[in-house]
Amino acid sequence: MNKEQLEEEVKKFEWMHSIDLENGIITPGKWPRNPHIEKAFDKINFEEKKVLDIGTCNGLWSFEAEKRGASEVYSIDYLIHDNYWCTPAYRFAHDTLQSKAIYNPDVDVYDIEKLGITDFDVIIFCGVYYHLKNPLLALSKIRKILKTGGHVIIEGPIINDDSKPIAGFLYKEIENKDNYFGSWHRSNWWVPSGRCLREWVECSLFDIIDEFSGTDPSYLNSNWYKLKSFIKKILNKEKPHIKRTVLLAKGVKRADKNYSSKQADSDLIDFFL
Repeated sequence: MNKEQLEEEVKKFEWMHSIDLENGIITPGKWPRNPHIEKAFDKINFEEKKVLDIGTCNGLWSFEAEKRGASEVYSIDYLIHDNYWCTPAYRFAHDTLQSKAIYNPDVDVYDIEKLGITDFDVIIFCGVYYHLKNPLLALSKIRKILKTGGHVIIEGPIINDDSKPIAGFLYKEIENKDNYFGSWHRSNWWVPSGRCLREWVECSLFDIIDEFSGTDPSYLNSNWYKLKSFIKKILNKEKPHIKRTVLLAKGVKRADKNYSSKQADSDLIDFFL
């Protein structure tokens, strides 16, 4: 297939990801490549690694892991209730790139243990947690199939307010256009503060290595930022806004001082020291 033919084929699919097909053609994704996810990728050596991409959509990050040398890539999504709308574009990109990634669009994150693999080196969990009613359960499931010392990349929206570990629950906010979060989509359940997301991750037995987002967390915790926020609050002009963030973390085993016993988290009992 020549370039002109390939360009015509690309137009037949619905693209969410902007995927470089390696011949001068980039798919017209509604979502541009996230530079913060790319920064997290740059921190990981993918050579000969076993990778799981959860919520793969059109497969951008699965194919990126392959390009960076991953030896095994598993791409999963849960599209049985959404008419498999991502699947045709994924398969087209997969074939065009001659990918060896193993694709399964019928695996819920809560059921990832059914893959039968418990030694992933890298797990990509981008654009997913806020679609889940039980994000903490999902993080526990991820920790159970990741090697200790392996990496997880987590991406999603947060409330740009680091003062408290809070999360907004959106079940009844969909129709309220003036709600705390602005217009939202009915597939979304939660949006945590940055601090809340970090504590979700840490209590699931991951240590955070780095964070990539528009605003440095140290600034959000600074006295200057707190003073500005206080003044805005007094003037009734403060309204928290939503931004995207990326966490890079590694799976650990530890004695967690915040739990009185191992039974406090039976899902991860094997990972406590």
